[in-house]
Amino acid sequence: VKCFLWNKALSLFSNYTFIDLLVACGKMTKQRVNTLEATSASDGKQKYKMRTISRAPGQNFSFMILFFGAGVLLGGTWSRLSLLMNPNCATFPNARHDGSAQTADHEKEMAVQEKSTESAAMAVDETAEKSSLRGYSGTGAFPIAWLMSFPNSGTSYTGHLVMRSTGQNTASNYGGEGMGNDGVSLPVNKESPEGPYWVHPDVEHLVRPKSGYLLTKTHCGGYCNEEPHVCSPHWYIMNERMFSHHCLSGENVTIHANGTQSMIPVTYSKDLVARAVHLIRDPFDNIVSRFHLAYKHLVSSNGTETIDNMYPRSREGFRAFCKDMGERHYLEEESSMFYVAVFEIVKNVPCHADFFRYIQWHNLAFATTWDLGIPTMVINYENYTNNFDETKERLLNFLDQEARYEPPPFEDGKTYREYFNEDEIRAVSAMFSQLAIGKTWDHTKHYFPQ
Repeated sequence: VKCFLWNKALSLFSNYTFIDLLVACGKMTKQRVNTLEATSASDGKQKYKMRTISRAPGQNFSFMILFFGAGVLLGGTWSRLSLLMNPNCATFPNARHDGSAQTADHEKEMAVQEKSTESAAMAVDETAEKSSLRGYSGTGAFPIAWLMSFPNSGTSYTGHLVMRSTGQNTASNYGGEGMGNDGVSLPVNKESPEGPYWVHPDVEHLVRPKSGYLLTKTHCGGYCNEEPHVCSPHWYIMNERMFSHHCLSGENVTIHANGTQSMIPVTYSKDLVARAVHLIRDPFDNIVSRFHLAYKHLVSSNGTETIDNMYPRSREGFRAFCKDMGERHYLEEESSMFYVAVFEIVKNVPCHADFFRYIQWHNLAFATTWDLGIPTMVINYENYTNNFDETKERLLNFLDQEARYEPPPFEDGKTYREYFNEDEIRAVSAMFSQLAIGKTWDHTKHYFPQ
């Protein structure tokens, strides 16, 4: 009740202003707080144990008043990132980007948040649809279904699965990924040259879909893919408005009159988005796979021999890479208010910043699809291994597409849990329990020891 009243009080003053930051104070209203405490064992290694701290209500009252006053006075253009990264009071926003109240009442919001799913690995969020688009009927703009993924979590295979099973093209925000024979990006909708764009538009054995929802790849933002070695917190920490903008953005490859090719940043209308497929992979496997991607980028710039000597594709190479990245941004992370609840817990976890980005990404993805009011299907990567046929069938049904051909075989990805020790796994679990919103935790908690 206190959390609900606190958020409602904030909404009276906030149009995504500094006062959104005060949702973090909601943590102070809790009378008992679970924390992971580091202790030194006789062998010199750090151990972690859960501890419950009791607080008196008046202990934090002065801080609440101080922060509340600061928020009212300072204003600004902060969004709900503090809410998303401090989820103890709420799991979803209760105000629109334009500052107006949601039309749904609190009971409806809670019903959406608490809606049970069919399994921990895959679910369809049947939130009320605000979009009027209901599958393609042959006229107007083709409605798209985002294929949303934190990079290296099954994006390529999911796109190939739909393409090969249906014999139809998919789409992407990134026009350079499947250009036509003329070397330029081909927009899906003539009315929207800003994208999205057809993938492999001139491949003969593929046809353009004439109904349903067009699967469209987007990685949104906040993941620091290509240059992790220069990715400091001020580059990847973002609010929901920035994140959703990135979800709608991409590149258009065009050829100028002088024959030169260029890639132009573009952003299309959110009105084209009617559904979303949200991919989730085991965070430990996902983060190590991202190291492999970073390895490829580093090799392309520095040569294989140089990078193999520094960061070989092994447990040792991964940990060496993570150590260098952690030292590079240590001071900035330590001083960041967004790390304040977890930095001491995870500072020694390899690539802990990527775990932060993973949590933030999924928090913002769930918040974005909720805010758009679009049905969302969550697919956990391991479902392709554990229940392939049902996963494929549900995905195609969700897209209103028909399977006509044999799907491509799925090769189980490697698991990398052994790259981390038990203390590090427990520390990451504590990080998730502190930072993940309800939806993110519901779909990732089975990756951690209970």
